[in-house]
Order: sequence, then C-alpha cells, then structure tokens
Amino acid sequence: MEKCLEKLSHLTIALVPARADLIAFPAISSQVSRHGLASIMLPTSIQPKQEAIVAMSDRLAAAQDQLLPTEVSAETGFWFGRARNYPIFSPTWFRYRGLALLYLVAIASALALLAGWVSDSLSAKVVASSIAGALQLICLYCLGPWLAVKVRTLRWPPRQELFGLCLVLLLGLVASFGLDAGATRLIELEYPEKPDTVFSATFNAGPRNGADHAARRRVKPEPSDEDLSASFNSHAADVQAEQSDEDAAEVEQTDAEKRLAFWLEQTITLLVVTWLAGGFDLLAFLRQRRKLEQSVRERELAEARAARNEAELRLSVLAAQVEPHFLFNTLAGVRSAIGSDPVRATAIVDHLVDYLRATIPQIRRDGGSSQARLAAQLDAARAYLALMRARIPRLDYTVEVQPDLGEVSVPPLMLISLVENAVKHGVEPKIGPVRIELRAYREDGDDGAAIVLSVADNGVGFGGATSGSGIGLRNIRERLAAQYGDRAALTLQAGPAGGVIATIRLPLAESNPTELPG
Repeated sequence: MEKCLEKLSHLTIALVPARADLIAFPAISSQVSRHGLASIMLPTSIQPKQEAIVAMSDRLAAAQDQLLPTEVSAETGFWFGRARNYPIFSPTWFRYRGLALLYLVAIASALALLAGWVSDSLSAKVVASSIAGALQLICLYCLGPWLAVKVRTLRWPPRQELFGLCLVLLLGLVASFGLDAGATRLIELEYPEKPDTVFSATFNAGPRNGADHAARRRVKPEPSDEDLSASFNSHAADVQAEQSDEDAAEVEQTDAEKRLAFWLEQTITLLVVTWLAGGFDLLAFLRQRRKLEQSVRERELAEARAARNEAELRLSVLAAQVEPHFLFNTLAGVRSAIGSDPVRATAIVDHLVDYLRATIPQIRRDGGSSQARLAAQLDAARAYLALMRARIPRLDYTVEVQPDLGEVSVPPLMLISLVENAVKHGVEPKIGPVRIELRAYREDGDDGAAIVLSVADNGVGFGGATSGSGIGLRNIRERLAAQYGDRAALTLQAGPAGGVIATIRLPLAESNPTELPG
C-alpha cells in the first residue's frame, strides 16, 4: 500500500511539467468552440485590406524571378518559349525573351547574306540597311520590356506600377521609331540614289489612293534635274490619261477598296509593332498577376488548413492522453488492484508515469515540427501499450521494427494516434482476449523504397465501434497529403481474424533528414 502511494506521488510530480499544456488546453478549446479554428490559425483573414494588398505585393515581388507555379506557367522547355515559365517583366523572363529574338535574327541574317552572296546582289547599302533594320527590330523588341523590368524592381504599388509599365513601353516604342528614322536618314545621306520616277508614281498609286491622286500628290524631284522632272511629269500625265470616263465608277470603287486595304495594312502593322514592343506582354502580365495572386492565396489557405489540422491533431492527442476518461479508468484500475493485487497496481502507476514522461515532452518538442525520429514515436507507443496491458490484462501486444529504421524520420503523433484508435475502438469494446500488433518495416516497390507503419488489432472491427467521429484519421490523411502529396497514404482494411489493420506508407527517401528533434 505504501509503495502504491509513493508511486502516486511520483505521478503527481510527473504531471507538474505538463500543467502549462493542461491549463492552455481549455482556453484554446473555448476559443475554438466560440470562433472556430480559423480564428486562431488564419490571422491573415482579419488583416485590414490595405495591409493584405501590401503583403501580397511583397510576396509576389519576392518571387518575381523564380519559376512560376505549375498552374500558372506554360511548362515548356523549348528555347523559344522558355520565357513563359517565369514572371513577365522579370530579369530571367527578359533574358530568355531576348535570346529567342537574337537566335531568330542571327538565323535570318545568315540566310539573307547567303542568298545575297549566291545571287551576287550584295551591296554596301543593302548590308547597311539590313543592319539598321535588325538593330531597329532589336531595339523595338527589347528597349520597352527592359525598362519595364526596371520598373518592376522598384516594387511600386500595383496601380503606380501599371502606370509606369505603360509609360516605359510607350517610351520604348517611340525611341525605337526615332532611332529607325535617324538610321534611315544616315543611310540615305551616305548612299544617295536618284529615285525611279515610274516606280515612285506607281507605288503611290497603291493602297493609299487612286493613280490620279497619287500623280498629283507625288513630290516632284528637285528642279535642278530637268530630265528627271520631265520624266516624272510625263509618266504622271500618262497615268491620268489611262483613266477614261467609262472607268470612272470603277476607279471610285477601286479607290475605296484601296483605302480599306490601307487601313487594314496599318492595323496589322500596329498589331505587329505592339506585339514586338511588349504591349501584348503587358496584357499577359495583368492576367498572370491575377493568377499568381490566386495561386498565393490557395497555397496560403492550404498551409493554414494544414496548420489547423496539425493543431486539431495535437489537441486531440493531448486530450486523449490527459482526458478525464483516460485518467479515471487508469486510476480506477489502480484503486481496484490496490486491495487485491498491489503488484499490479504498482505496475499500472509505473506505466502511467513512464507514459506521461514520454509523451508530454514529445508533444512540446515535436508539436511544431513536421518530422520526428521513429524511435521516439515507438517508445511512446510502447509506453502506452504497456499501460493499457497493465490496465486491461486481456490485452496482448507486440512491437516489431527493423533495426535500421530507428533514426528514420516520420511525421509526429501519427503512430500514437493509430495505437490509441485501436485501443479505444477495437480493444475496449471487445469481450475476451485481444491483441495489437505494431510493425515498422521497409518495403521496396516500383515508386522506390517506402517505410510502412502498421497497427493491427483483432478487436470488434469496422461494425463494432460505437464512438468516435473519425476526425483523427481524417487529419492524418490531410497531413500526409499536404506533406507528401500522393506519395504517402493511410489505408484501413479488415484483418483476417477480425479487427482492423491501419497502415501508413511513407516515401523513405523523404523520411531521412540529417537533424531531427528527439
């Protein structure tokens, strides 16, 4: 009797370090019951709108030169479209975009030089004009987007940033045409050439106006060149003479068609120039930013849900470990055994002290971590099963672990949750002998090596449990999905001799970090 009282005093001492958790738990539970877990796990939902916008802008700016998420990027490895895998107007996007143009310009220039060399039509003016055209194309394609990249690095608020992007893209467009005009003028001064009057008058009779209008509006050559001026006037008169009265209606219709063709030509040119100068990239940037904001929100929501599930699991495990039902049943077993079997009563108290000493510090240490040593998780499970066997003598259990798996990392609190679930829903409701088998082993498959944690009981099975809501198992599945995706899973199946076999399968390559708590 005195020995049992001494063990109970040790139990009281063991419970003292856990008072902080026991005191905090009712407060957290009351807050959860009043407002829900989202009120303590989703602080961003109550932030002021302006602060949320600023925070979102900072997160997007910090990731502006990283690969886009799979739901946003084009996911192409082709060199011409590799820029689409990065945020628009980011340095990496600009680099890949510019390289794609340089490759095309280099290929086109090489083919043009080869064709000119073969046809023996190369001249200094042709080469100079080609170089000027290539430089103007590069300037048009790169200047505005390069300035836009510089604007993005300033991390302005969204509206100011959009205004700045529009301004610098327009500035790049104007500067490109200015450089083109200057280069063209220099080439004309360097390589003067008399115009072909027949070609000039006929060309102006093209899509803009009729031939008679073109002949009247055409700027005549310099008066100093009388032969050239006379040639021009003669050809213009011939063009006018070709139009008889019978063709007046046809000419008027032709003029309208040519004006329509002119505006169509100008529209196509404007669209091409806008595309080259980055105008369409600006529209794509706005769409991409909306998708990125949505992706960031969804990722933060998933992280918040995972944190909430983690909190629910920690609270449920802590509640299961110190809840009155658990303690009352254990202490009731001690009380009933004190008079009839003092040795068994002492063993129950010993196992209870060992269990609380093993689990409560582990919750503190591993509660905020995503990984813990398998050996520590197995120690907690052994202590719990030993306590349950001391309290329920009809329970038998075995723990089988491969020797080289002790230092492997696993998510904390999952294994003990499966063991507690087996005791609560399989062992306690069953009458007669019952057994729990806990196994941890390595399994090689097509997807690589995996670690398998199995908790099997021959209890009442799926149809015999009368309590529980399944929240613990659901939280385990959601935690596995958040941490491993489809590479890990929790499965439940009926045992061959009755009961349930709960199995967690984890990828072994992702379960072995160098430093782990506990």
